[in-house]
Amino acid sequence: MQMQTETISNGFTILASRDYQSRPITVAGTVLVPAGSPMTAAGVTAATESQAVGILLHDVDPTVNPNGALLVQGLVNARVARAHSGATLDAATLKVACPGIFLVEDAPLR
Repeated sequence: MQMQTETISNGFTILASRDYQSRPITVAGTVLVPAGSPMTAAGVTAATESQAVGILLHDVDPTVNPNGALLVQGLVNARVARAHSGATLDAATLKVACPGIFLVEDAPLR
């Protein structure tokens, strides 16, 4: 039997707490979508937070594997998520679109 090992994650996280809920999502497109990106139900990056149904939990490259985890409830380290994804992540707008997700501004960087 032949076995191959591949590292999927480097331990990077946008989470500010270990308690969270996520659901599977199939990410559309042909470019890497970074963790912290607000996502629509169709699996594309939301143009605004008001269109989002959740936040991508880990980086997903749809050309390699389009399967990802969509954060729907939990605490997000806003500084890390913004820096990694480039999204603005407006807390007030996101709270209406995704009431289970809370942005923590003062969480320590990991």
